[in-house]
Amino acid sequence: MNSIIRSIIIDDEANSRENTCILLGEFCPLVEVVGEADNIRLAKELILEKRPDLVFLDIQLGSDTAFKLLENLSDIFFEIIFITAHNHYAIKAFEFMAIDYLLKPVEIPQLIRAVNNAADRITDKTSKLSLEQLILQVNDFSRSRHKIALATSRGFEMVYIRDIMYCLANGSYTKFHFTEAEPLLVSKNLKHYENILQVYGFARSHNSALVNLHYVKTVERSQGGALVMEDGETVPVSKNVRQDLENRIRKMQRLI
Repeated sequence: MNSIIRSIIIDDEANSRENTCILLGEFCPLVEVVGEADNIRLAKELILEKRPDLVFLDIQLGSDTAFKLLENLSDIFFEIIFITAHNHYAIKAFEFMAIDYLLKPVEIPQLIRAVNNAADRITDKTSKLSLEQLILQVNDFSRSRHKIALATSRGFEMVYIRDIMYCLANGSYTKFHFTEAEPLLVSKNLKHYENILQVYGFARSHNSALVNLHYVKTVERSQGGALVMEDGETVPVSKNVRQDLENRIRKMQRLI
């Protein structure tokens, strides 16, 4: 590819943005930097305004991450070269998905290689699905070991979030159902756990139910709709959220 590659640099460190810009100007003459941003809000606005071919994207953007930005975009129409200083979970995902990344401080040979690879992908336009898969893969790597403290009458139970199949309201309490362990009655309401678990692939299917979408076995549409979970139990679905849940489940199955 010999045409100009319009690019944006997104990094919360001014020195890093400047360094990347200088290296690109000296060693990657086909790359034209058309904008810079240091946070998710500005980055999203800049991407939609400039419509770049390529984005150099730092993983850690203040208290947010690059993956939050990508999840907030309705269309990933550009190529990405990730920049990272320390996120080893993300690096595992990059290597697994064969996605280009640069370690700080950026080294010239790696920069040239990554830009050349991005140029090839821009030409054949085949990488969008890989980027969606990458987001899912990174989330799996980074969240698979997370635990949550559940308050019971005996104290606290520490459980892996990945082992929670669904949660059912029980008055002001919540009953947790797991992939293997016995159910656990917890002394906080369902709304409390919805706020915590929604970033882990959980969704409110009904006023009385919070489900881990990874463990939905069947979606039933008869008699108002329901979800059959991996343990064979049926969880109710409200009519006003059914379509959104179906769309999310389809997307997860397509990406796995």
